[in-house]
Amino acid sequence: MAKLYFAILWHMHQPFYYDWEKGWLSLPWVRLHAVKAYFDLPHLLQKYPVKNNFNLVPSLLKQLRFYEEGGKDLFLLLSEKPAKELSPEEQEFLLSYFFSCHWETLIYPYPRYHELLRLRGTEGQIDLAQARKKFRPQDFLDLQVWFNLAWVGFGHEEEPLIKALKAKGRDFTEREKASLLELHSKIIRKIIPLYRELADRKQIEISTSPFYHPILPLLIDTDLARRNLPEASLPPRFSHPEDAFFQLSSGRRFSEEIFGSPPQGLWPSEGSVCPELIPLAQKAGFSWLATDEEILYRSLGKRGPQVLLRPYLVTYEGHRVACVFRHHELSDRIGFVYRTLKPKDAVEDLLQTAKSLAEESGLKAPLLTIILDGENPWEYYQDGGKGFLSVLFERLLEDPEIEPVTIGDFLVQFPPEEEISELYTGSWINANFDIWIGHEEENRAWELLGRTRRIIASLEEAPPEAREALLAAEGSDWFWWYGEHFSSLFDLEFDRLFRNHLHQVFKALAKEPLLDLSQPIRRPRPVEPTEIPTAFITPHIDGRESFFFEWSGAGKYSQESLGEAMYLGESLLKTLYFGFDLQHFYLRLDFRKKFLEHLSQETVIKVILAGSKHQVNVYFKLKARDIQRSLKLEKGPYHLYGSQAGKIAFADILELAIPFENLGFVVGEKIYLHLEVWENGLMRERIPRSGCLVFMVPDENFEEVMWQV
Repeated sequence: MAKLYFAILWHMHQPFYYDWEKGWLSLPWVRLHAVKAYFDLPHLLQKYPVKNNFNLVPSLLKQLRFYEEGGKDLFLLLSEKPAKELSPEEQEFLLSYFFSCHWETLIYPYPRYHELLRLRGTEGQIDLAQARKKFRPQDFLDLQVWFNLAWVGFGHEEEPLIKALKAKGRDFTEREKASLLELHSKIIRKIIPLYRELADRKQIEISTSPFYHPILPLLIDTDLARRNLPEASLPPRFSHPEDAFFQLSSGRRFSEEIFGSPPQGLWPSEGSVCPELIPLAQKAGFSWLATDEEILYRSLGKRGPQVLLRPYLVTYEGHRVACVFRHHELSDRIGFVYRTLKPKDAVEDLLQTAKSLAEESGLKAPLLTIILDGENPWEYYQDGGKGFLSVLFERLLEDPEIEPVTIGDFLVQFPPEEEISELYTGSWINANFDIWIGHEEENRAWELLGRTRRIIASLEEAPPEAREALLAAEGSDWFWWYGEHFSSLFDLEFDRLFRNHLHQVFKALAKEPLLDLSQPIRRPRPVEPTEIPTAFITPHIDGRESFFFEWSGAGKYSQESLGEAMYLGESLLKTLYFGFDLQHFYLRLDFRKKFLEHLSQETVIKVILAGSKHQVNVYFKLKARDIQRSLKLEKGPYHLYGSQAGKIAFADILELAIPFENLGFVVGEKIYLHLEVWENGLMRERIPRSGCLVFMVPDENFEEVMWQV
């Protein structure tokens, strides 16, 4: 059997989480993966001198540098704060997000962390205001420690501090917490030098991606998506090949600045390629790139190991770049399957499958390329991947039939002999771009990106801050979380960050931002209220809770429900009540009074009620001298003002009554409700932050039906 050349490339990537207004990273994933996978993998390679490949995305490296220079993320700032000084909103933030990890591997094994999770609650909609009352200051301190402790990977499991904290388990001190967070900083400062050391001694090859990880074919021309999605609904055309080139060239320069030599290899974001990319990649200085096997098979019209296990020369209009193609299934086995097996069994399966493929190929120098996410899988391995990786690297060193290689070295020794003149256009997911374009939300994001891009005549001549914000907004991750394919606890924050980057472009150019940037792109979805309406109500509209049962039977929604606390300290509203009798829709708002005094006199609250055929907008100025006179109802061209629109009062609470006759909705019609708070022409807040509260216009049988329910 011919020797199998084995190239494994670990793709390390995070989107640009920088919040231009706050000056921090809004999400902690760079730091938390840094103290785990970003350090653990190269650290293990110091023990096992096996050749590997690492694709380090510039947007990740830039954020590691941010931490090195003293920058912080919001989660770190809240971890540093003394537990006794946490405000109620901050406590609820911790309860929402400090359990954000894979529970089976990072919470359940640690009794105290698991105890805190059970104390908060694990199922259904969690009322954080109530959950907070169960926690003592020491509980919050232990939660701060465990969230940051559980993420520390096997590369520091023998660190005396880590061993001591895990042995202690609970009742941590502020000093111990500070020591743990300082260790995070020390680990981060070791990461880039460690990769550079391994690269300098030729044990690893470092490749890169376009700076902010955009889908390059879609930057070149969004209409290219029609090549594999001919029936897709696409946004107004976005075509900026110059942006694609800038992302490539600036990413390569930044990597050279970090590691001392320019990378020769390119992993196009999400393995996304098209023929038009080849001239840009060659011009930017790359000699090779990699993508998925399905792209190869569709390019050549044939399949099998004899096709896959070799390099190719991809050409277009006289330009050429070497290309290797990942084995999709084996890459996915490492990411998703082997965590369920014993390390020796998993490695045996991987290497025996690899050898079988090599033998089946019949090639003299078969190259098997494994490419996968290098940071996320290990959270799901019970030992952080240490067992599997250790056995894998050990076997690769001792097996005479397998030679681990860097991709660049292999291509020098075995240059491509076969040419691909018609490269298929697509990505590593389904060989198309369906994940990033074609859905209503994705198309809306592309539209806003295009409208913002038009105000910049030249990237080279644009102010650096405007240019960087635009390039950051072109990243693939924002589009990944739009649409129906994927969802997470942080959907709203990804939406906000995308719009924040675009907003910064206008700010850096001293131009008025698009008004649409204040509106969430994430499509409203029904939101479960804390309590649903159960009975007719007829409150006295005087701005006060006139008697205890006045709003009994109303629906209730609190911003403190799990998943709604992302924008710490910015929520004006504490609780919203909504209900009705046969004649009126009623709304009650309970505000956080400490924020009211800071509001502008021009603060406007907009109540949006959307039915099946029309939408009604109700406006009022919260701090108007005469709030009743400020009331306005808008239904298309039909406007009502003041007492004609309805009745409103604001004292201790705000109460509003609008006749169903004015709203124009019919009995049985489903109504979608949300609020917007506008201040100085900008939307300060949306309530709920995503989605809508839903109710049906009642008939006289409403209470009887609810009683039976």
